[in-house]
Amino acid sequence: MKYSYAIIPDTCCDLPAGLRTRFEVDGYLKWFMSTPYSNNVEGSIDLSDAELDEFYALLKANKTGYNTSPCSVDEIVSYFEPFLQQGKDVLTISLSGKLSAMYNLMLNAQKILCEKYPGRKIIAVDSMKYSTAEGLLTVKACEFRAEGHSIEQNAECEFRAEGHSIEQNAEKLEKIKKTMHHMGSLDDLFFLASKGRVSLAKAFFGTLAGIKVMGDFDSDGMVTPLVKISGYKKAQKVIIEYIKKTIRSGNEQIIFVAHSARKEQAEILASRIEEEIKPKEVIVSNVYPINGINIGPGLFAAYYFGTEITDLKYEKETINEIISEKL
Repeated sequence: MKYSYAIIPDTCCDLPAGLRTRFEVDGYLKWFMSTPYSNNVEGSIDLSDAELDEFYALLKANKTGYNTSPCSVDEIVSYFEPFLQQGKDVLTISLSGKLSAMYNLMLNAQKILCEKYPGRKIIAVDSMKYSTAEGLLTVKACEFRAEGHSIEQNAECEFRAEGHSIEQNAEKLEKIKKTMHHMGSLDDLFFLASKGRVSLAKAFFGTLAGIKVMGDFDSDGMVTPLVKISGYKKAQKVIIEYIKKTIRSGNEQIIFVAHSARKEQAEILASRIEEEIKPKEVIVSNVYPINGINIGPGLFAAYYFGTEITDLKYEKETINEIISEKL
């Protein structure tokens, strides 16, 4: 399909090829990683389940041997330029600016290219999220672009009129990103805490057999632990009840359930969401290496839109209420 602007997230969106094709994502900016075995390796988001299992096994065996880095400004400029040369604008979505320099790198590339192509637009959106949350925001951007589309066909090509201009799309993303929730279970806070991706970690830090840490995004896009639960069965129940209390217009949403080496638990959660929440669709997805290095194995979580994120007072009260009533 031909649109007037491209939508380009970075690797951290964790959207593999099948989903990028389905939602018409125009490409992605690469991230790289160093491992105990090699440096400057591209962090692929198109690995098989077997390849991911191997990656997480190696990561678990060497928790401190992996690091990540974004692409350079020059690489971003080189990636965006062909779209501008084709007469397309670019809407780009980054990993949270609180966690990396990627958003600022996009802004620097924007400045360079807008001077070179004054008739074109580049709009960068800081997702204030990471992993599948950035992916879900990217999917919404693609849906906004396609909303209300009309199709005309002729002998040469197919044209599609966007439902939202690039500016309108960016404005909508800025609003809805404040309503995105992450609710799930993590076995070990080591990776999130050591990479600075979790707040208030000290009160929850440590790995105990069978203990699952439950958390949600705060207003800055950091995951804040809210409670500790014993066992997967209780964790699954709390996730479902929490979604029920915080989701809005659930039957109109695509809900993502992501996991890092916890496919069985992710599929159980997806099945329960389909049965009890009844959304438009549930998509089970993987956490790929760039995010996996910073999250670690042991995550399964749902990503969806609902109540606007607060200072987490409401979210803490909600989950404590669930625990007191349901467990």
